[in-house]
Amino acid sequence: MSKTGIPPKGYKAFNITQPHIDSLGPGFYKKEDEDQLVLGFYVKEENLNGYSSAHGGLLMALADFSLATSAMRNSDRPVTTVSFHSEFIRPAPLGSLLEVRAKVTKKGKSLAFSEGNIKVGDDVILNFGGVVKIL
Repeated sequence: MSKTGIPPKGYKAFNITQPHIDSLGPGFYKKEDEDQLVLGFYVKEENLNGYSSAHGGLLMALADFSLATSAMRNSDRPVTTVSFHSEFIRPAPLGSLLEVRAKVTKKGKSLAFSEGNIKVGDDVILNFGGVVKIL
């Protein structure tokens, strides 16, 4: 098994049910506290851009997935993204462990607002936020 298949310390394997996100994995998860789920993904060679760092599309896909996952916590209702924004801060090199966090900041009957970031170690790679529709 390659390094990318071994859960980082403190993480467990994450069974991803969405084919697109599953193809980016394997994925891992841990709980930092009662409300904070952290998703982990290693940057693999097939995730790189022309500058040998994680492609922005990879980062946005993981952020959007985390955004939706945060809104679905403690609910059996599916969601879909209404709006999404992101700010790229710095590159994530090959082999980096991407730690993705998102929290709901406000939740109504049909909409949830979330924000989060992706870090490598202590460095923020991407900030993101958005709105999801609760179906």
